[in-house]
Amino acid sequence: MQNGETDFPARKKDNGGSRQAKGCLLLFATVILVLFALVAAAAVCIIVVDTVSLRGEDYTLERRMERYKVACQFLWYDFKDTFSKKQSNSPQEDEP
Repeated sequence: MQNGETDFPARKKDNGGSRQAKGCLLLFATVILVLFALVAAAAVCIIVVDTVSLRGEDYTLERRMERYKVACQFLWYDFKDTFSKKQSNSPQEDEP
């Protein structure tokens, strides 16, 4: 039997993977936060510009919300249409 001493070298703790995962998670969270901030800023800008341009007209809050709803639906369907066209134009494998 040996006296508790081994010939194996001591292992070093490798925290590189942990740091890399934390960095990746931080980067992902930052990107999501920036995108959310951009969307929120765009919405605020649209509301402010729309309020200024509608000054003097008798638009109620309900009427303005209906305008925003229609605009959002238009943007959503336009995005879906553009995305589906890109999907259909992408090269696909031919089935035998």
